[in-house]
Amino acid sequence: MSTKRLLHYGLQRSGTNFLKKIVQQHFDIEFINQENGRAHPTHKHFRLYDNKELIGRPNYQNDLLFRDFIDFEKQLSFEKGFDGIIVLSKDPYSWNISYSKWGKKNRWPAPPHPYLLEYNEYYRKWLQFSEESKRVILVRYVDLLSERENLLLLIQNQLGLSKRKEESGNEKTIKKVPRSSKFTKNRLKYYLKEEYLQGYNQQYLDEVNNYIDHDLIKKLGYKSYY
Repeated sequence: MSTKRLLHYGLQRSGTNFLKKIVQQHFDIEFINQENGRAHPTHKHFRLYDNKELIGRPNYQNDLLFRDFIDFEKQLSFEKGFDGIIVLSKDPYSWNISYSKWGKKNRWPAPPHPYLLEYNEYYRKWLQFSEESKRVILVRYVDLLSERENLLLLIQNQLGLSKRKEESGNEKTIKKVPRSSKFTKNRLKYYLKEEYLQGYNQQYLDEVNNYIDHDLIKKLGYKSYY
């Protein structure tokens, strides 16, 4: 069987590099995302949603609109096409803390809107596409950590992937990928035991809940906390 051509997407700080590394280790695939030009629809962090006013970073600004998944596929204009798309998400409470810290670390200007409004728009559009095509699969970062074998089997079956004849190393040996720190036991516990919720006092939690689309995150497989 020929090597499958895949795309992967996710907001920054959602674990896209980790996902890419694991999938490449297990399956005979090629990721064909464009790494340069963040306003290009093949970049892994491309903002594909309709409300362009929510795009906070200038280098992600674009005016591309997509009626549906077929329209999105046409505008990608791949000569050889592609076989599937994997979209990764984090729990919105976890992502909000991580993304906010990342912005402060990089000295971004104060955002004109809460980051979670962008989270809502981003995954709402990808959820729409996943309902329109079985070639789009949404996966959770926490499942890469806790249910990896089941998640890989799901990806394999839905996208029709073939396992590598010789896996390039054991996924358990992955210690570091770009933009990621080592996965110590404490770091795993932070995600698996939802310790990121300790970063919210009641006032901040109430504020964040005003911005989260709770119906959306339920469809993504996450819980709301009040």
